[in-house]
Amino acid sequence: MAKILGISASLRNARKGSGNKILIDELKAINDEESLKEYLKNQAQIHLQQFVDAGRKEHLPFDEIYTNLKKNKGNVGLSNSEVALSAALWSANQLGSEIEHISLGEYFLESKKKKNEQELIEKINEADGILVSTPVYFGDRSSLSQSFINFIILNRDKLKNIEQKVYAGISVGAKRNGGQETTLIYQLYDFVNIGMLGVGNDSETTSQYGGTGYAGDIGSMGNDDYGLAMSMGTGRRLARVSTMISEYGDYTLVDKLKVQLWILQDKNGFATEKAIEAFSHLKGDVELSIINICNKEIIRCIACDICPTHIDVDRSYRCIIKSKTDDFEHLHEQLLEADVIVPVIYCSKDKSDLVSNYQRFIERTRYLRRGDYVFSDLVVLPFVIEEVGANDNMALRSMTSLMRHHTIIAKPTVLSSYKDEILEFDEAKKELSGQIKIFKKVIISRINLYANTDSNFKYNPVGYVLSAAKEAEDEKLDKRRGMLEKRNEKIDKMKTERLK
Repeated sequence: MAKILGISASLRNARKGSGNKILIDELKAINDEESLKEYLKNQAQIHLQQFVDAGRKEHLPFDEIYTNLKKNKGNVGLSNSEVALSAALWSANQLGSEIEHISLGEYFLESKKKKNEQELIEKINEADGILVSTPVYFGDRSSLSQSFINFIILNRDKLKNIEQKVYAGISVGAKRNGGQETTLIYQLYDFVNIGMLGVGNDSETTSQYGGTGYAGDIGSMGNDDYGLAMSMGTGRRLARVSTMISEYGDYTLVDKLKVQLWILQDKNGFATEKAIEAFSHLKGDVELSIINICNKEIIRCIACDICPTHIDVDRSYRCIIKSKTDDFEHLHEQLLEADVIVPVIYCSKDKSDLVSNYQRFIERTRYLRRGDYVFSDLVVLPFVIEEVGANDNMALRSMTSLMRHHTIIAKPTVLSSYKDEILEFDEAKKELSGQIKIFKKVIISRINLYANTDSNFKYNPVGYVLSAAKEAEDEKLDKRRGMLEKRNEKIDKMKTERLK
């Protein structure tokens, strides 16, 4: 059973001390989603009433209200960030995960001092998954969340197996488009750079970056059904991946880890050469394949309303573009044979000799995503070389684009180059060696889980509706079942051939 540590990163939290455990007990006692939503709305209203009683009705200055609020015992009510977090923890618990709730305000004090540091270290060490819920401040996380990130970095030597822990995030803003996604993206980047594995929400909620809540006023998050759905999807995704990794069993990989380099942007083959060199010293553990997409003809995605064009097995190319001048159909089957996807990207100041198919290729993977997430739970590890002064953000872009494929995001390898020399290349290669060991465990877990359960993920848009033609086709005959059965057969074969 995976353990999920839910972390509230708002100063407005209603729960503290024994109230944390009371919250978990209350969540565990809820049996269905309708009851959960009713509970969350009631708790949000309790928190609103706490503000009223603390002086909102009398129009006291907010600092006085805040001082009065801190006198509460912390046993009842939920802030907006806690409402979203509680929805995620409930859904994780529904999948069998053990759950815990803490408030960062109890560990990082306003005086900048820390309290109960050893307790926090122990809670992190005990967790398989870390779920951080934060309010949005100018499109970014709270200072409490930042203190938590800094705490992990500074206590790295005291934290066990941080590379095997999974991170997911939730953000709550005062507007529907109030910076929730940028907050999640920036925070994701920080947590994977610490070394953790990052996930978003699940296929049932369109595999985005995490939970995004809209709460324009105190007590209003309980009314945001869309945000609650995103949060519950995040809890499920974190629970599934954390369980997958923590319960992978005693299997070993018979063959090598299949690492696929996607050469998306390069200059005179420099990034290709360095990526091959970086992974070649791992040839005892890695089967390396290189797909040079830079020199392919890739026609732009035309954003069909019906995508993919039809239901079929994964090996069937199902994009409407069938031009003889387009190479994507020839790439299709190669793209299905990876355990670890490594987008290789070179960034230079001088763009004149830069060869790139990055954006066209990413666009055209749309049919693979909509084809029930062909890349589900594969590891994505961007390999980016940045010439000093290039000032690009390709590591972040490739992470966020490929995360939408329901993948697991690993710490990117980002190297600086100066006059065709790579800075700190040996250190990067050493870090890759450690990452490959973790990726092996992830892929063993993936094969084992998929072979023993129905782990297929249906593309299920939330927030918009596909064309009626697509919806009707999805219901035709047993095509989808046949497709998923073929996928299951493939994974069963993989378990027989690749695990022992």
